[in-house]
Amino acid sequence: MKAIAVYEALPTDDVNCFEYIDVETPAPTGHDILVRIDAISINPVDSKERLGLPERLDEPLILGWDACGEVISVGNDVQNFKPGDMVIYAGDITRPGSYAEFQLVDARIVGPKPAGLSVEEAATLPLTTLVAWESLFDRLEIDRDDANSPGLLIIGAAGGLGSMAIQFARQFSNCTVIATASRPESKEWCTEMGAHHVIDHSGDLGEQLKALGFETVPYILNCSNNIPYWEIMSQIVSPEGAICLVASTKAKLDLDLYMEKSVRINYELMFTRSIFGTEKMSIQGDVLAKIGDMIGAGTIRHVMKMSFGAMTPASLAKAHSHIEEGHMIGKMALSGIPK
Repeated sequence: MKAIAVYEALPTDDVNCFEYIDVETPAPTGHDILVRIDAISINPVDSKERLGLPERLDEPLILGWDACGEVISVGNDVQNFKPGDMVIYAGDITRPGSYAEFQLVDARIVGPKPAGLSVEEAATLPLTTLVAWESLFDRLEIDRDDANSPGLLIIGAAGGLGSMAIQFARQFSNCTVIATASRPESKEWCTEMGAHHVIDHSGDLGEQLKALGFETVPYILNCSNNIPYWEIMSQIVSPEGAICLVASTKAKLDLDLYMEKSVRINYELMFTRSIFGTEKMSIQGDVLAKIGDMIGAGTIRHVMKMSFGAMTPASLAKAHSHIEEGHMIGKMALSGIPK
């Protein structure tokens, strides 16, 4: 089969940033299914993995952790999918990714493609759906039955993760959703997604929250870098509140800023359950199955904003370049590798 790989951390304007390769088409065993890739979506983790390569690799690396496609064959232990089914998934970071014609994926972290969406639209859903759901309800432990309208601050909310988190918080909690964005178009997008309020993360977050009537907020989901917001988050989080982080941080952070308030600081990595094969691994498949019902009911919408066409080395380079500019609104997609 044909795939598109990287060997080293080249800039996107280098013609060798991505390269076509030919590899053997894998065969599924156990819980695995073999999927023909019809569309993918690009996430920040794609670019971070590429740029994080310390040296040139001896073997090619196939990136990609968002896909929609058709099940071609299944392993002996697979019961919930069969050949011909259309599926979506975010995959497993320890295995070859979706920049390929075919991919093996564990059926327990796969969901059915939502009806009524194109393959590209559907491909933008899996990773951000899972990260948003786990961040809000597994890490922050937001009480979906709390009638007190607690404040939820989502920093950097206009991207794919923030877009889904806003929608989930509005539909499945009574939180007052406060999103941050700095540009007119990103502020408008957050409002369109359902945020009650949108404030500017380039300004004083504390003063802006006070202007809305919030001295502090019990929940903070930081979809952006941690360092610029580390001190202000300690000031605006409520005593015994919770913070969820999704970005890695190489610098040392002062945890004592949060000690007096007994704040819970959580990391969310969507791949944890598949990396370690945890008992909760199959919950990801359940959540992806639910998203189809939500899309069909109109309670949640896809967040695709642009398409880069068919998957080629050149189109992947353009997509990575766009995400590295840091001005993402919603998600981007590409269709499968051309025959």
